[in-house]
Amino acid sequence: MNKIKLLIIGAIGGITSGLTGIGGGTVMVPLLTSITKMQQHRAHANSLVIVIFGATAALILYIERGDIEWNTAIILGLGGIIGGQVGAKIMHGTPDNRLKIIFSIFLIIVGFKLLLGN
Repeated sequence: MNKIKLLIIGAIGGITSGLTGIGGGTVMVPLLTSITKMQQHRAHANSLVIVIFGATAALILYIERGDIEWNTAIILGLGGIIGGQVGAKIMHGTPDNRLKIIFSIFLIIVGFKLLLGN
């Protein structure tokens, strides 16, 4: 795969994650599947790795500004660990086409919620 394309996709995902607080996967998965033609399951897995690095870089700035509510973050993190394991197990048993549909529906719902302010 073209390393420049991957670097640009990673940067876009990192910018989106740091700017909006939404995981970079919402941007990187569609970019990886469309631009690099990566298989859906691999795109999901690779975007999770990138989120670790992008989130860590953004976290440093948020810590410096004092924007973290640590008790809340720790509880959310514990739930995220459990949810991440469950979600990954479900994903592995889901065919590529169905995973694309589920992901698309998720993005549409999130988009409408953001537009409606709910």
